[in-house]
Amino acid sequence: MEKNKYRTASVSLLIFGMIGLSLAGCSSKNDAGGASSSVPTVSPASTEMAAPVAKKEAVTLKWYSTSGNANLPATKTLLEAYKAYSGNTVELETVAGDGDVIYKKIDIDLSTSGTVDVIPLQNPIIHAKYANSGFLLPLNDIYKDAGVDYEKKFGKYLTKFSDKVYMLPTGAGTWAVFYNKKIFDDAKVPYPKGEWTWDQYVETARKLTDSSKGIYGSSFPDYDNTFYLLAAQRGISGYKADGTSNYDDPAFKESLQWLGDLGNKLKIQPSWLETKSKKIPYDAFMNGKYAMQFTGTWFAFAPIDMKTYPRDWKVGITQPPVDPNGKNMIGITSGNGINKYSKHPKEAADFVNWLADNQYKYGGSGTPARVDLTKEDTDKIFQEMAAKFPAADGITTEDLKDVFLTPNLGLKPEKITGSIAAEYGKIILQEGESYLVGQKPLDDAVKAIKSRADEAIEKAKTSKN
Repeated sequence: MEKNKYRTASVSLLIFGMIGLSLAGCSSKNDAGGASSSVPTVSPASTEMAAPVAKKEAVTLKWYSTSGNANLPATKTLLEAYKAYSGNTVELETVAGDGDVIYKKIDIDLSTSGTVDVIPLQNPIIHAKYANSGFLLPLNDIYKDAGVDYEKKFGKYLTKFSDKVYMLPTGAGTWAVFYNKKIFDDAKVPYPKGEWTWDQYVETARKLTDSSKGIYGSSFPDYDNTFYLLAAQRGISGYKADGTSNYDDPAFKESLQWLGDLGNKLKIQPSWLETKSKKIPYDAFMNGKYAMQFTGTWFAFAPIDMKTYPRDWKVGITQPPVDPNGKNMIGITSGNGINKYSKHPKEAADFVNWLADNQYKYGGSGTPARVDLTKEDTDKIFQEMAAKFPAADGITTEDLKDVFLTPNLGLKPEKITGSIAAEYGKIILQEGESYLVGQKPLDDAVKAIKSRADEAIEKAKTSKN
């Protein structure tokens, strides 16, 4: 879910807002070691809602927000709606700027306990960082006492750390395959639809690749998680039970070799060396020379934007291929947690639960991370989303539900998180690239990743102690 190495959920979800995902504007256990101006009329889901927390008097909660989010009319409407529901006021602790800049302030505040109650967790790396640092309040007991069945409401979108829940998700971002219907039609190849495997994807890409016309059958983004895609879909942890790097698991080696073969041997997509030397951009699919683009569903903003990306060919969208050893998509969830030192933990938990139930109605939260919504609710969401695509593309409500909800697939984290989440990704990129461009043998690159990761894990452990 990223554009430059790691696109945060905040950016992804704002893009969802752009495409109108029924909104007004704008994994499974993780493998950790240890809005616009109007509000849509989405009807409330006919699912169990937690009753407001019984209070002797109203309280005021504080919630971190970027300046961009704070200035959205939809945010004001959301906070007014919550006050009407609960009687409590939520004030925004606004941080200038957007994206990850907010976490510089949050880091400083939480190191001294802080006075802000609710913490936005924009992606799995941030979520894992604060959960592992002991900054977040475990929510299991609070929600058990309040009668909130988060397992039923969020299913595969609920992330746990050693069986502890620190966040209720408000939105989910997954991956998909966007495809150029003209290239398929010219090659007389059927459009992909529904569940399929990577072997089928590769075979399809081979049929569509035409070097004489400069057409590639496939395109992958240059993100570190593509280096271990197969391992991620199988749910292979980046850490062993003792907390050390698990990158010597054969699945990681297989994944890196497989990625390299797509460009270096099969030549169904640009090699890593070509991608880097020619500086092929993340949105190159829109130039009409790629049959298929495997990327995050946030990329839907591009085919919708006919002004920036004018085209005379049609776009289709389908589910991501699966590894035969694990029928899982990859993705991220975002949501909110609670400062362990909050003076109003029960009220904050009520707000976090209300956001998880309702934020998608107000914009900026992406695909709802709820598995208990009614068919009427989900139909409305994706009808409005489908209407944003050019009519000529022929993308239907059912097409989008099939891709974004993927009820036939499980969900695994797209990133290795844990104790050295950000550094792990950098190490994988640096050492993995040395193999992809022919500088190191495969075994040497994998060994280097594990060795450097183990050093970083030990350093983080020492620093924490």
